[in-house]
Order: sequence, then structure tokens, then C-alpha cells
Amino acid sequence: MSSDKKLTVKRLVIFLVLAFLPFCIIVPVMWSYFGEPIYASENPDTAVANYCVSVFGMMVPSIAHLLTRLITKEGFKNTYLGLNTKGKMGYYAASVIVPLAYSSLSAVLVWAIFMSGSGFGDTFNNFNMQSIGLFLLQFAYSLIVFFPAFGEEWGWRGYMMPKLMELMPKPAAVIVGGIIWGLWHAPLTVAGHNFGVVYPGYPFVGIGLMCLLCTAMNAFMTLLTEKTKSIYPAAFVHAINNNLSMGVMFTFFSNEESMMKLGGLSAVEMFFPYIGVLAVIFIGSMILLMKKEA
Repeated sequence: MSSDKKLTVKRLVIFLVLAFLPFCIIVPVMWSYFGEPIYASENPDTAVANYCVSVFGMMVPSIAHLLTRLITKEGFKNTYLGLNTKGKMGYYAASVIVPLAYSSLSAVLVWAIFMSGSGFGDTFNNFNMQSIGLFLLQFAYSLIVFFPAFGEEWGWRGYMMPKLMELMPKPAAVIVGGIIWGLWHAPLTVAGHNFGVVYPGYPFVGIGLMCLLCTAMNAFMTLLTEKTKSIYPAAFVHAINNNLSMGVMFTFFSNEESMMKLGGLSAVEMFFPYIGVLAVIFIGSMILLMKKEA
């Protein structure tokens, strides 16, 4: 291994240690303090703690990125902080349109798989001003969610992925990076985030699903980052995905019967159609990522 690659490995290891350590400490401490998995708790006192842990946690990869550059005296070239919109607006548009599209298609698949007996029109044509208004409000809230989303993206796509792509081919880097990103969520998943704690195979099934989800999304967000040399499109995807995926679902299923059926599904069940749609996004993103610029 060349000296340059050894330095890249060193920087990547330092970054990952700094990125992983806070959740590995904070989540068990919070669990011990409250005496139960904090994200599966019905204790209202955990709500503020959960929010603070989540928001702080999303900022950790950027902090790790910054500290790694300072510790290893890397400097601040190739930070992906420029907008670089010239000739790249299609990628910026895709960062908003694609997550809305795959969330909507996932809702259709949930209906097709889990809501037998409910007609398509009965399920989806009962939009009302309240549900649409709530969706638009949630969409606007994505602007606030953008900042913690940027906190993750400047770490994962702005630092980890370029380092991985220095060390291995792009397809391998995307898969390895996705698995790393999924495992980073493991302390949260064990504590009930996303899936709760009552499902077959807890917590390993949940951790595995997060790795699949993160790998699929990593392909799309790495594509946007590499094509624009900017972190902002990936941050838009992250903000909309985190804030609006369920919002789209609840806007579509706006009648009482559909909402009752939706409420009867576990988070794990609802994730399978979602990951199925993202698998298509993954394949398309990998093809475009490997395509050489004309």
C-alpha cells in the first residue's frame, strides 16, 4: 500500500472513531438513566432527550469531519461546500423530486401489498384541505431539518465517501459506505428508533434493514455529490427523506379506514415496500455513478 493510501486509511479510521463514539456512549447512558429503550418509551420525559440526542447525533459526522482535518493537518481543500449549480440544476431538482417520488410510490406499494379489499380510489381520493395543509407545513419544516441533515452529509458524503473511493472501486465504496452508515445507526436502532423493540429478530433485523436502506440511499446521494461536487443536494435528499417520507404516507392515506389499517402495520412491514423502491433507485444511481462524463 502506498504512503498516500496509508494516510487516507489513517484519516478514515480517525473520522469513523470520532463519528461512532458519541452514540455508543450517549445512548447506553440515556437508556440506563431512564431504565428503558429511550426511543420505544412511552415516558413523556424521554421526548426532549430523544430529540436532543437525534439532532446532536446528526451533527456528529460533520464535527468528526472537521476534527479529522485538524488532527491530521489535512487542510480544507475539496470540502464539497461550494454550490456548483452551473449546468447542474438537474441534480438539484432531483434532490427534491426523487425522494418525493419514491415516498409516493412506496405508499402505493403499501396499499397494494397490505390493504387488500380497499379500492384504490377509496384509499387515495379522499384528500382534504387539512391533510394537504399538514403536508405543505411539513414540507416547509424540511428547511429546518436541512441543517441537521447537512450535519450528517458533510461527514458521510463530504468526507467518508471520497476517502473510500480513493481506496476501492466506486461500487464497493458505495456498499461499504452504506453499511458503515447503517451500522452508525445501530445504537439508535437497538434503543427502538425507526422500528421499536417488538418485532421478530430484534434488534438484528432492524440493524440489517438500516444497512440496506442506507446502502440504497448512499448510492443516490453519492451520485448527486460526485456529479455536483457539492454536499447540498445530498442534504436536501436527507432532509426531505427524514421529514416527509411518513408525511407522504399519511397524506395519501387520509381517510379513517386507511389510517386504521396503516396503524396496524409494524414499522418493519412498512419498510419492505420502501426498500423495494429504493433498490431501483440504487441500481439507477450505480449505473449513472459509473458512467463517465462525456
